[in-house]
Amino acid sequence: MAEWLVILYRTVGLFILLLLVIPFFGRRPLSGMTTFDYIAGMVTAGMIALIALNLIPNAMVGLMGLFLWTFSILVVQFLTQKSKWAHDHIYGKEIVVIKEGKIMEENLHSARLTGEELLSQLRRKNVFHLADVEFAVMEANGDITTLLKREKQPLTPKDMRINVSAMKEPQTVILDGKIMDEPLTNLGLNRKWMKQELDKIGISAENIFIAQVDSMGELYVDLFDDSIQLPPPSSKQLLLATLKKIEADFMTYALETKNQEWKQKYSHYAAEMKEISSRLEPHLKT
Repeated sequence: MAEWLVILYRTVGLFILLLLVIPFFGRRPLSGMTTFDYIAGMVTAGMIALIALNLIPNAMVGLMGLFLWTFSILVVQFLTQKSKWAHDHIYGKEIVVIKEGKIMEENLHSARLTGEELLSQLRRKNVFHLADVEFAVMEANGDITTLLKREKQPLTPKDMRINVSAMKEPQTVILDGKIMDEPLTNLGLNRKWMKQELDKIGISAENIFIAQVDSMGELYVDLFDDSIQLPPPSSKQLLLATLKKIEADFMTYALETKNQEWKQKYSHYAAEMKEISSRLEPHLKT
């Protein structure tokens, strides 16, 4: 058989084998790879290349070596999941490099990290002032995680004692111009509702690349044609404005009527609407 045919068959076969085996290695991102993961991946790629390019004449010997190497990696991954000692020995332990705002020089030295490299890592986390850091730890993959001092952390709604609505995963209801029924059903909606919302903005589903609905029922639309300008979503703002208008109407009725009984009722209704709008306002403004 011609050598180019051998290389072709081996390459295609190994590529298919790689597609079948790769899910067993997990879904760890490249940014989370440790030294062991990097070396194991490089050796695996090298062995595959040697077999594919026919540099190992006996394909069975090469495949046996690749199988044993891959099996060994899977065994190591299993052991690191089941044993903390194995995990710490192979992947390494976390090392505290800053504690209570002070650099731990001994830990920094054991991590083989210089002061310049520490500052560089902090800058990647948008930390340019060392005095802002309360705690920092080097992870097993060499990345540094930081915790800023309390006074340097950004304000949150909880810090300001503001109640906000819980966020849920938005549902994609249109993809590539096709309406997706299952996400609509999960939200308790249907195609009729979708048609009404699209009619409001004067667009058809065929012109939409992606459309999503959030937990508050707000529809976000991205069109194929980016030159078309769509009005911003206003359902929540409209609801808030409607509540305030009802409150104002009740106040007007209370002022205009001469019937004391109805005056008290209208004032009571206005107070209730004010309380409702006040409770909903933080949620409707998000």
